[in-house]
Amino acid sequence: MMKKRIVFLNTGTGWGGVEGWHYKTAISLKKRGHKIFVLAVEDTPFFNRCQEAGIEVEKIKKIRNSTFLNPIYQYCLIKFLKNKRIDAIFFCQSSHFKYASIAARLAGLKKIIYRRALAKPINNTFYNRLLLKKCVTHFMAISKVTLDTSISKIPKQCLPEEKIKLIYNGVDLNRFTNPEIKKDIRAEYRIDSDAVVIANIGRLSRQKAQQYFIESLPEVLNKYPDTYALLIGKGSKEELLKDRVEELSIQDKVIFTGFRDDIPSILKQIDFLVHTAIYEGCPWIILEAMMVGVPIVATNGSTLPEFIDDGKNGYLAEDKNPAGIAKKIIKMIENEDRSRMGKIGQETAIKKYSFENMIDNIEKEILLK
Repeated sequence: MMKKRIVFLNTGTGWGGVEGWHYKTAISLKKRGHKIFVLAVEDTPFFNRCQEAGIEVEKIKKIRNSTFLNPIYQYCLIKFLKNKRIDAIFFCQSSHFKYASIAARLAGLKKIIYRRALAKPINNTFYNRLLLKKCVTHFMAISKVTLDTSISKIPKQCLPEEKIKLIYNGVDLNRFTNPEIKKDIRAEYRIDSDAVVIANIGRLSRQKAQQYFIESLPEVLNKYPDTYALLIGKGSKEELLKDRVEELSIQDKVIFTGFRDDIPSILKQIDFLVHTAIYEGCPWIILEAMMVGVPIVATNGSTLPEFIDDGKNGYLAEDKNPAGIAKKIIKMIENEDRSRMGKIGQETAIKKYSFENMIDNIEKEILLK
């Protein structure tokens, strides 16, 4: 089997789903014998973690929407790709797509992979049409809704079917199917053993829209006062969300945990997950919860109905509707057989959403084809 020389381009300065995907995928392909390189902004979490993992990392400046018009930047990337004899390049952001697809095409790469992670339409501009048609060799979408939405404005001749690859994200079976409980969260947060514990896990951000979860809680607590909600994560909306909790006078039932690195352990201990994001691609936390065997209450916006089969592995509420979300949370609390929902979700995740399955598909459908 011919191994490839692969570069992952990511100039994000924080740590999110895109960085996590690049990091885990790079390590996995390295273990399979491929030669891996990373281009990243120096002294960022992504740069540092890749270095610590023994991946060859080169520093690059932040890429912006206009970077692709800069001939010096283009020359530097072309030179890097040629000197390292790169076979394949992966990138995700739209600015990276414009910049890297041109350089990779001019450097003669055989595999130029645009991984699309958000269900938002690509603008039907001259540059986008040209680059998709002439430069990108593989358009990799992480969900069916992401695929359909992304290319909804793009003429079909720019992205023929043979370029399109639907490859879902994957979750580590060993880490999530039967996780070790590292810390008892009920003891840590002084929650009674018979109380209901629900959680929202993700960046406290506009995208994740935790305000709809918070605004659903008064109705839930009115009927089931012995319910506790964990908001797990950090982000730009943290103070606004805390203020909203105080306005609703529910601060004794809502716990902001901050960032946690024991997500599998937490998932194992909660009664169910609540996810109210207004847009997603293939959300890691949904797949992780399914893999652990946790039932889910989610909203029906964006890609979430692709993963939540209403009434089987969870419940779907109307998007951006706190009253509707509250009804589905109450319905889940009252479901005495919700563990069966979790089991159904776990069976689906093991079959479709394992990390090994994702890497197998990337090799089979893209790298080694």
